[in-house]
Amino acid sequence: MSEIGAGGVVRLAFRNSRTGLFTTSFLLCVHQVCEATTPVIVGLAIDRAIAPGSVPKVLVWVAVLAAVYVVLSAAGNGAGPIGARASTRAEHDLRQRVVARLLDPRGTTEPQSTGSALSVAGSDAEKVGETVDVMAVGISGLVALLVASAALMLTSVTLGLVALGCVLVAVVVVPLLARPIQERSAAQQQAAADSSGLAVDLVEGLRVLHGLGAQRHAADRFRASSQAARRARVRAGTTEAALDGVTLVIAGFLLVAVAGVGAHLTIDGAISPGELVAGVGLAQFLVGPVARLSWAGAGIATVRASARRIADVLEAPYAVKDVATGHGHDARQLGSGLRVTGLVTEHLDGLDLEVGPGELVAVVCDDLSARRELLDALARRRDPDGGTVLVGGVSSTDLALDDLHRAVAVVPHEATLFTEPLVDVVGETPGPALAAARADDVAASLVDDGSRHHGTTLSGGQRQRISLARALAADPPVLVLDDPTTALDAVTEAAVAQGLHALRAGRRTTIVVTSSPAVLAVADRVVLVDGGRAAAVGTHAALVADDRYAAAVLS
Repeated sequence: MSEIGAGGVVRLAFRNSRTGLFTTSFLLCVHQVCEATTPVIVGLAIDRAIAPGSVPKVLVWVAVLAAVYVVLSAAGNGAGPIGARASTRAEHDLRQRVVARLLDPRGTTEPQSTGSALSVAGSDAEKVGETVDVMAVGISGLVALLVASAALMLTSVTLGLVALGCVLVAVVVVPLLARPIQERSAAQQQAAADSSGLAVDLVEGLRVLHGLGAQRHAADRFRASSQAARRARVRAGTTEAALDGVTLVIAGFLLVAVAGVGAHLTIDGAISPGELVAGVGLAQFLVGPVARLSWAGAGIATVRASARRIADVLEAPYAVKDVATGHGHDARQLGSGLRVTGLVTEHLDGLDLEVGPGELVAVVCDDLSARRELLDALARRRDPDGGTVLVGGVSSTDLALDDLHRAVAVVPHEATLFTEPLVDVVGETPGPALAAARADDVAASLVDDGSRHHGTTLSGGQRQRISLARALAADPPVLVLDDPTTALDAVTEAAVAQGLHALRAGRRTTIVVTSSPAVLAVADRVVLVDGGRAAAVGTHAALVADDRYAAAVLS
């Protein structure tokens, strides 16, 4: 994928909400200009109405001031809803883009942990959405500085130069402090993502932790991770506080300098009392724009850090190439057979495997890495270094990934259950699938409420049976299962193996990667993978005499 960069991420986020972004900036600029003109109007009223003692003129200036406040209020109140809408839309669009990339069937060579993915799609997208506030506040602060400085120049060149000097100091200091904010913000967000990822892993493995008695060790790990995230946030907050402090010092010095110089000029008769009031009022007002620029500088640093993390996800290279739907073979015309020829990966050395239409073939693969690489090749999560996978006589690389995944369903060992009603899991007519997976009793508890907390309230065996029922209900032409019965007792395992054979054999193609004797016994053929090759092929009963097979299955 081509490089997007932090700026490209922001442009992607606001592709559909630019009008709201610019409208919010314009309204806040109007608000700030109205605030800047307020002390000028008061000063003019003093010199032209109050000092001469003209009541009608005073009323005129009061009316002018009231009109300015009406515009100021309308602009300020109008900017809020428009900005919130634009920000929310940008967050949504960017979050959709990130999730689409994470779920892209082409995969990625740089997979994200669960916590990191949640952080990027959640808090980082939200931070980029804050570009509306950052941009609007920064632009309005800059406009207010220019307007107020110009007004001070018109009042007195000396006052204007004093204000300009303070502003230049702020402009130089803010970028210098914004850079460490960006670096520390990125470190803080990464630490938060690591902590979130660990929390998700601990929750998902809660039953296992209880079984091992490792709760205290897990709590200590999470405590250490959480403290690291806290320290990173404190470091980022310290830099932000330093920037705020420096900005306030500059703004305070600006107010004192303008007030002191203005008082001296008034005593000398260089400016009128009204001009002094306007000058001091403008200097006091300038504290706000300077602070706005400071806040915007820190905001830009935070936005860039989040945008960079999102860009890393969007720019990650795809694991495999896809074929556009309609430009390859039609998956509906494929047969249901599957053939692997000369498959070469890091741990597979020319593996050959052929499963005919309607066959149930078991694969015994004692090397966990070789097993994972075989499953990845069948699902086309990774392309092998050599060899081909043929589905119905067509190479999987010539099929669009969506078509391939409709034809070949590879069910992982640790399948995720979503919190959804049973009908959404196994369809409207789940009877045969539930019966084959011996999951009727589990299904009864999920009819209305679904599998709460992603199935963590179910036992391992219950989750496996529901996951298997879901795969069987989908009824794909080729179904590949990875150890689907490891959490079941021997009696239930044997019943599930028989149900699987009765539902699929002779009708659909099924491959089960397993070392379960119960499943191996019902398979039409068993293929032993040893040394990255098909070392032996036969029935379970015939292969038990092979020492390599016996060591993999019966030990």
